[in-house]
Amino acid sequence: MSATIEATGYRELGWADWPSWPFEGELRPRAIVEPAEEPTRQGAGGADCFMCAAAAHLDPSYVIWHDEHAFLGVPQAAQSLPFGAFLMPRAHADLRDLRPATAARMGELLTAIERAACDVLDVPRIQVARWGDGQEHLHWWLFARPTGMLQLRGTFLSHWGDMLPTRDREAARADLDLVAARLVDLTGGHAVPAG
Repeated sequence: MSATIEATGYRELGWADWPSWPFEGELRPRAIVEPAEEPTRQGAGGADCFMCAAAAHLDPSYVIWHDEHAFLGVPQAAQSLPFGAFLMPRAHADLRDLRPATAARMGELLTAIERAACDVLDVPRIQVARWGDGQEHLHWWLFARPTGMLQLRGTFLSHWGDMLPTRDREAARADLDLVAARLVDLTGGHAVPAG
Protein backbone atom coordinates (compact mmCIF):
# COMPACT_ATOMS: atom_id res chain seq x y z
CA MET A 1 0.00 0.00 0.00
CA SER A 2 2.82 2.41 0.85
CA ALA A 3 4.35 1.99 -2.62
CA THR A 4 1.01 2.71 -4.29
CA ILE A 5 0.53 5.84 -2.17
CA GLU A 6 4.05 6.95 -2.98
CA ALA A 7 3.37 6.48 -6.70
CA THR A 8 -0.14 7.92 -6.92
CA GLY A 9 -0.65 9.89 -3.72
CA TYR A 10 -3.71 9.87 -1.52
CA ARG A 11 -7.18 10.24 -3.00
CA GLU A 12 -8.56 13.75 -2.95
CA LEU A 13 -11.50 14.03 -0.57
CA GLY A 14 -14.01 16.83 -0.50
CA TRP A 15 -14.40 16.77 3.27
CA ALA A 16 -13.42 20.43 3.62
CA ASP A 17 -16.56 21.26 1.60
CA TRP A 18 -18.84 19.34 3.97
CA PRO A 19 -20.66 21.66 6.39
CA SER A 20 -19.95 19.19 9.22
CA TRP A 21 -16.14 19.12 8.68
CA PRO A 22 -14.73 20.52 11.94
CA PHE A 23 -11.43 21.92 10.68
CA GLU A 24 -10.21 24.85 8.62
CA GLY A 25 -7.00 25.05 6.68
CA GLU A 26 -4.86 22.34 5.17
CA LEU A 27 -4.51 18.97 6.83
CA ARG A 28 -2.07 16.39 5.54
CA PRO A 29 -2.41 12.61 5.96
CA ARG A 30 0.28 10.83 7.92
CA ALA A 31 2.47 8.32 6.16
CA ILE A 32 1.09 4.78 6.17
CA VAL A 33 3.30 2.44 8.17
CA GLU A 34 3.93 -1.12 7.10
CA PRO A 35 1.56 -3.82 8.41
CA ALA A 36 2.58 -5.34 11.73
CA GLU A 37 1.52 -8.26 13.88
CA GLU A 38 -1.86 -7.63 15.48
CA PRO A 39 -1.44 -6.99 19.22
CA THR A 40 -3.48 -8.78 21.85
CA ARG A 41 -6.48 -6.65 22.68
CA GLN A 42 -7.19 -5.55 26.25
CA GLY A 43 -9.33 -7.98 28.20
CA ALA A 44 -8.60 -10.82 25.76
CA GLY A 45 -10.53 -13.93 26.76
CA GLY A 46 -12.12 -11.97 29.61
CA ALA A 47 -8.85 -11.74 31.58
CA ASP A 48 -8.47 -8.39 33.38
CA CYS A 49 -11.41 -6.95 31.42
CA PHE A 50 -12.59 -3.79 33.16
CA MET A 51 -15.91 -3.98 31.26
CA CYS A 52 -16.60 -7.46 32.68
CA ALA A 53 -15.72 -6.18 36.17
CA ALA A 54 -18.07 -3.21 35.78
CA ALA A 55 -20.88 -5.51 34.61
CA ALA A 56 -20.30 -8.00 37.43
CA HIS A 57 -20.37 -5.34 40.14
CA LEU A 58 -22.78 -2.92 38.41
CA ASP A 59 -20.38 -0.13 39.27
CA PRO A 60 -22.59 3.01 39.35
CA SER A 61 -19.69 5.18 38.19
CA TYR A 62 -19.72 3.21 34.94
CA VAL A 63 -23.07 1.37 34.54
CA ILE A 64 -26.35 3.31 34.21
CA TRP A 65 -28.68 0.50 33.05
CA HIS A 66 -28.58 -3.29 32.69
CA ASP A 67 -30.56 -6.44 32.00
CA GLU A 68 -29.55 -10.08 31.69
CA HIS A 69 -27.99 -9.57 28.25
CA ALA A 70 -26.47 -6.11 28.15
CA PHE A 71 -25.56 -2.97 30.01
CA LEU A 72 -25.30 0.71 29.19
CA GLY A 73 -22.05 2.29 30.34
CA VAL A 74 -20.76 5.81 30.82
CA PRO A 75 -17.49 6.96 29.21
CA GLN A 76 -14.97 7.78 31.93
CA ALA A 77 -13.71 10.91 30.18
CA ALA A 78 -15.75 14.09 30.56
CA GLN A 79 -18.24 14.52 27.70
CA SER A 80 -19.27 17.55 25.69
CA LEU A 81 -22.28 16.13 23.84
CA PRO A 82 -25.75 15.87 25.42
CA PHE A 83 -25.62 12.07 25.22
CA GLY A 84 -22.64 9.72 25.16
CA ALA A 85 -22.70 6.09 26.31
CA PHE A 86 -21.63 2.52 25.49
CA LEU A 87 -23.90 -0.47 24.91
CA MET A 88 -22.11 -3.73 25.81
CA PRO A 89 -22.98 -7.39 26.33
CA ARG A 90 -22.92 -8.55 29.97
CA ALA A 91 -20.96 -11.68 29.01
CA HIS A 92 -17.49 -11.17 27.60
CA ALA A 93 -17.84 -11.35 23.81
CA ASP A 94 -16.87 -9.60 20.63
CA LEU A 95 -19.44 -9.03 17.88
CA ARG A 96 -18.83 -12.34 16.15
CA ASP A 97 -19.06 -14.20 19.48
CA LEU A 98 -22.51 -12.95 20.56
CA ARG A 99 -25.10 -15.59 21.31
CA PRO A 100 -28.21 -15.16 19.15
CA ALA A 101 -30.44 -14.06 22.05
CA THR A 102 -27.92 -11.41 23.13
CA ALA A 103 -27.40 -10.21 19.56
CA ALA A 104 -31.16 -9.85 19.11
CA ARG A 105 -31.54 -8.03 22.42
CA MET A 106 -28.75 -5.61 21.61
CA GLY A 107 -30.44 -4.76 18.31
CA GLU A 108 -33.68 -4.05 20.19
CA LEU A 109 -31.77 -1.96 22.71
CA LEU A 110 -30.12 0.22 20.07
CA THR A 111 -33.60 1.16 18.90
CA ALA A 112 -34.93 1.65 22.43
CA ILE A 113 -31.96 3.75 23.55
CA GLU A 114 -32.51 6.16 20.68
CA ARG A 115 -36.20 6.39 21.53
CA ALA A 116 -35.42 6.92 25.23
CA ALA A 117 -32.81 9.61 24.60
CA CYS A 118 -35.03 11.47 22.13
CA ASP A 119 -37.96 11.27 24.55
CA VAL A 120 -36.15 12.86 27.51
CA LEU A 121 -33.29 14.94 26.03
CA ASP A 122 -33.20 17.65 23.40
CA VAL A 123 -31.54 15.42 20.78
CA PRO A 124 -32.85 14.42 17.34
CA ARG A 125 -31.23 10.96 17.03
CA ILE A 126 -28.39 8.73 18.19
CA GLN A 127 -25.25 8.03 16.15
CA VAL A 128 -23.93 4.47 16.62
CA ALA A 129 -20.34 3.34 15.98
CA ARG A 130 -18.22 0.33 16.69
CA TRP A 131 -14.55 1.18 17.10
CA GLY A 132 -12.93 -1.06 19.70
CA ASP A 133 -9.78 -2.39 18.09
CA GLY A 134 -8.02 -1.97 21.45
CA GLN A 135 -10.60 -3.74 23.64
CA GLU A 136 -11.95 -7.24 23.03
CA HIS A 137 -15.25 -6.74 24.91
CA LEU A 138 -17.77 -5.46 22.35
CA HIS A 139 -18.94 -1.90 22.92
CA TRP A 140 -21.15 0.20 20.68
CA TRP A 141 -20.43 3.93 21.02
CA LEU A 142 -23.63 5.98 21.17
CA PHE A 143 -23.56 9.76 20.69
CA ALA A 144 -26.14 12.49 20.15
CA ARG A 145 -25.80 16.11 19.16
CA PRO A 146 -28.05 18.90 20.45
CA THR A 147 -31.16 19.49 18.35
CA GLY A 148 -30.55 22.24 15.82
CA MET A 149 -26.74 21.96 15.87
CA LEU A 150 -26.69 20.93 12.22
CA GLN A 151 -22.96 21.44 11.81
CA LEU A 152 -22.42 18.47 14.15
CA ARG A 153 -24.46 16.04 12.03
CA GLY A 154 -23.10 12.74 10.85
CA THR A 155 -19.64 11.37 10.29
CA PHE A 156 -17.63 13.87 12.33
CA LEU A 157 -19.83 14.04 15.46
CA SER A 158 -17.29 12.17 17.57
CA HIS A 159 -14.55 14.61 16.46
CA TRP A 160 -16.72 17.55 17.50
CA GLY A 161 -17.39 15.76 20.78
CA ASP A 162 -13.65 15.57 21.42
CA MET A 163 -13.11 19.28 20.74
CA LEU A 164 -16.09 21.09 22.29
CA PRO A 165 -16.01 22.23 25.94
CA THR A 166 -16.96 19.49 28.37
CA ARG A 167 -20.22 19.45 30.30
CA ASP A 168 -20.57 19.47 34.06
CA ARG A 169 -20.24 15.80 35.09
CA GLU A 170 -23.21 15.86 37.49
CA ALA A 171 -25.50 17.44 34.90
CA ALA A 172 -24.34 14.96 32.25
CA ARG A 173 -24.95 12.02 34.62
CA ALA A 174 -28.41 13.38 35.52
CA ASP A 175 -29.29 13.36 31.81
CA LEU A 176 -28.01 9.79 31.45
CA ASP A 177 -30.10 8.77 34.47
CA LEU A 178 -33.19 10.20 32.72
CA VAL A 179 -32.39 8.10 29.65
CA ALA A 180 -31.89 4.98 31.82
CA ALA A 181 -35.23 5.50 33.57
CA ARG A 182 -37.01 5.93 30.24
CA LEU A 183 -35.24 2.84 28.90
CA VAL A 184 -36.68 0.85 31.82
CA ASP A 185 -40.14 2.11 30.85
CA LEU A 186 -39.65 1.14 27.22
CA THR A 187 -37.87 -2.18 27.47
CA GLY A 188 -37.45 -3.32 31.07
CA GLY A 189 -34.13 -3.91 32.77
CA HIS A 190 -32.82 -1.93 35.71
CA ALA A 191 -31.49 1.59 36.08
CA VAL A 192 -28.36 2.01 38.20
CA PRO A 193 -28.50 5.39 39.95
CA ALA A 194 -25.28 7.35 40.49
CA GLY A 195 -23.53 6.26 43.70
